[in-house]
Amino acid sequence: MNASVELTHGLPDELFVGAGTRMFFEGSVASGSSTTPRLEVVVGDSPHPVVGPWPGSKVGEWKFAASVPVVAGAGPRMAEVYLEVTGSGLANERLSLGAVLLLPSLEPSPISGEPTGVGAGSVAICLATHEPKLELLRRQIASISTQTYRDWVLLISDDNSSEEVVEELKKLSAQDDRIFFERSYRRLGFYRNFERTLTMVPDEAAFVALADQDDVWFDDKLETLLESIGDAQLAYADMRIVDEGGSVVQTSFWGARKNNSTNLSSLLLANTVTGAACLFRRSLLGVVLPFPSAPGGPFHDHWIASVALAEGRIAYVPRPLHDYIQHGDATLGHARAMRGYRPSRLIQAANPRRSLERIQEHGRRTYVTNAWRLAIFAQVLEMRLGSRLESGKLRAVRRVGRLGGPREPLAWLAVRSLRPLVGMNETAGIELSLLTAAIWRRVRSLQRATR
Repeated sequence: MNASVELTHGLPDELFVGAGTRMFFEGSVASGSSTTPRLEVVVGDSPHPVVGPWPGSKVGEWKFAASVPVVAGAGPRMAEVYLEVTGSGLANERLSLGAVLLLPSLEPSPISGEPTGVGAGSVAICLATHEPKLELLRRQIASISTQTYRDWVLLISDDNSSEEVVEELKKLSAQDDRIFFERSYRRLGFYRNFERTLTMVPDEAAFVALADQDDVWFDDKLETLLESIGDAQLAYADMRIVDEGGSVVQTSFWGARKNNSTNLSSLLLANTVTGAACLFRRSLLGVVLPFPSAPGGPFHDHWIASVALAEGRIAYVPRPLHDYIQHGDATLGHARAMRGYRPSRLIQAANPRRSLERIQEHGRRTYVTNAWRLAIFAQVLEMRLGSRLESGKLRAVRRVGRLGGPREPLAWLAVRSLRPLVGMNETAGIELSLLTAAIWRRVRSLQRATR
């Protein structure tokens, strides 16, 4: 048969496992035959099913995806990954997908100097930077320095910014012996850079707070969050929306979209806990780290909040504790976070054919960028927490974990897509978008069966 394989979302060179993680990849097989192949992934000696195959863009091409569980070993090890291609009338072939170095855990990032005076109530503030606007950065660090709660250390991880930024960070960190700055010489992206800041947290710290490079904290932010956390795993607050010049745009982050800190299903599907607004227990890091390797642009705060609510309770402070600055370079602005899924924008009444094409394209894109990302977060949660999950939370985790797979929770998504009709729009309508993606994949599978 002389089949060949190409990965569109390939294997990482290395993967940190921690208490369990998932290895995701997707790609296509060119078999040179219209016969549908049977596909199976083999990692080491362990076989794993794939999702698919479904037809590609040309005859003899078949798409597939896989999410493979990986558990920690005694030490680092290389894992060879293969794709087994079999089928009626086809010669059996084993195609190499590559090798991944599996590492048991993340090593703590080194800190120049040793944080002193970190005690039982200390807060480690983790600030991730990359090419910040220097005036906004200075203003943010100044607002941290004037906190009424004084028992903190500020840990700055810079994501390979320019020398000008690095020099400014050195100057700012020299102004206070509680500020520590480390530079990554390899571009990580904000997701992995926040992960890096968390590896810098001292063992003695009791709490962790996250900070963005361009916001402004109110003086009582840390004090209020510490007073509010109680027996919760995480506490977060409202935010005031402010433009770059300091003018208030909106007095609350929440407007048309409903806030959510109690429903794990909703939180897994669409995050409402902004990282820069939160403070959580250091003990969560045992589950949080390492971050899952998920496709589609994962967010650090979504993962951390999901772990916190799966573990216990999240507390919410219904007043702003910092100014969320809106400017063109922001990673995710307020308007985008509030934007819901509107199926009507895909419909062109005068052009039904074009409307169908747009719906199909939306389904494909959502499948690739959202369904698998959410599923892997849920799957890794179950791997790491297991029997510690309450029964209701376990059901939520398992339902979301089925997204993108062969048994998508279609009825559950359909019912949940009606929630905005009664004002429950905390997920911004993502259920309907995910339902479109699930139907898209099933249609592709039916096309396979009729070819």
